[in-house]
Amino acid sequence: MKQDVLVMPRNLAIRLLHEAQIAQPEAIRGLVTARGEEPCAYVPGAQLPAQAELWAVLWSQPLAPAVPEAAQLREGELSLVISLNTKGVLEMRAWRLRDGQVQEQVLKIRD
Repeated sequence: MKQDVLVMPRNLAIRLLHEAQIAQPEAIRGLVTARGEEPCAYVPGAQLPAQAELWAVLWSQPLAPAVPEAAQLREGELSLVISLNTKGVLEMRAWRLRDGQVQEQVLKIRD
């Protein structure tokens, strides 16, 4: 099975990591919206703005790895998890629940 490669603009990735970093020790939760299937903006909270296209659900785990449990995911929905539980390096990983199985997605950052 060919795995899709997800691509995120560098400026958006930096913003997401920054939001997680300044919120610690608290976690963040939000949505990443898209324009034409390209991720473009971060929306704090769980309310998708009118006319916005959902790209991914995002949350941080200040004290745990960037690995979700199946119960944290919704079938087919893309989830981004940011971990602050690393020494000096923030980590963001992408996940989907497919047929009840947690599957990591390849996430690439582009300039």
